[in-house]
Amino acid sequence: MPTDDVLAVVGRADDLYFRRAEPGAVRESVMVLSGAHGGADRYEVQWRLARALFFLGQEAGSRDSARQLYAAGIGAGERAVALNQERVEGHFWLGVNFALFAEVIRGIRGIRGLRSARLELKRAIEIDERYHGAGPLRVLGRLEHKSPKILGGSRKRSRELFERALAISPCNSVSLLYAAELAISDGESDRASTLLELLLECSCDSEWAFEHNRDRKRAGLLLEELRRALRNDLHG
Repeated sequence: MPTDDVLAVVGRADDLYFRRAEPGAVRESVMVLSGAHGGADRYEVQWRLARALFFLGQEAGSRDSARQLYAAGIGAGERAVALNQERVEGHFWLGVNFALFAEVIRGIRGIRGLRSARLELKRAIEIDERYHGAGPLRVLGRLEHKSPKILGGSRKRSRELFERALAISPCNSVSLLYAAELAISDGESDRASTLLELLLECSCDSEWAFEHNRDRKRAGLLLEELRRALRNDLHG
């Protein structure tokens, strides 16, 4: 594929992903990327395809649909990494798809997905931990929180990773929400409330409008639950 064609494809795909709050925009970006002549051999196409498939999986209406989309995202991420092992995007989006695939599949395949996610995210951290609003740190932190201890999960490591992520990108709504949910699960209501209030106060970066609006709603609900629990304790 000529360079000009690649630039046109990825430019169109990026514009559609930026508009991901609009119904059908990301699905259209998958069609643009998948239909690019010679795109299977282009790193810039494949890592964007892995990103778009992750998003569709995250928004899927059923577990089976999500599993299929994450599996396709893994394929695109693996192609990206094979094309360029030194860039962060391929490792990161491959790791994200592996992590979410592990959530929706049981048994040995889920365990293998978890291990692969860790490897890819750690490699992404080595290359550029600041990428995507400290995404490699954030997603690995979430993995440490949600993974059973028997499979290597660690809440201590999770908190350390979230703190590193927030030091880099202090108003990232996803990192703030993940850190707050960890604090809630650890019984640290005051810390959780502080993180959630910060999320609600932070201004919105246009690149993250979809996630910011989504996470503000979740933060509001969690904060109300924490306040209700506090009132019940005071009057119990």
